[in-house]
Amino acid sequence: MVFSNQQQYYDAIAASTAAGQSGPSIDFMLTEIRDTLEKHKAIEKVPNKVPNKVPNKSEINVLDLLLKSPNITASAIATEIGLTDRAVRKILSSLKEQGLIERIGSNKSGYWKVNQK
Repeated sequence: MVFSNQQQYYDAIAASTAAGQSGPSIDFMLTEIRDTLEKHKAIEKVPNKVPNKVPNKSEINVLDLLLKSPNITASAIATEIGLTDRAVRKILSSLKEQGLIERIGSNKSGYWKVNQK
């Protein structure tokens, strides 16, 4: 990779030396690596092997609210953490699927139970 672009490599080293920082040589190397990977079709999307295993920040905020106020509504959660009602309902659904929460009772008079794992 460097051998085929040896002059650009030396130019990047010289530029880094002249600037007193490694930025130009790092840019050169990263560009060469990217171009080589693209050339050889080695870039593939890395599969998400841990989907929904670790709660994200929004999910943690929702869980905290549910622990503090089990009777809180999705709309109140949305207002409290600055998300849309739809986003909160999606988070609640995800948390239920993961077994982290469950709804006890009806939607109107029930409450949220946070399960300890």
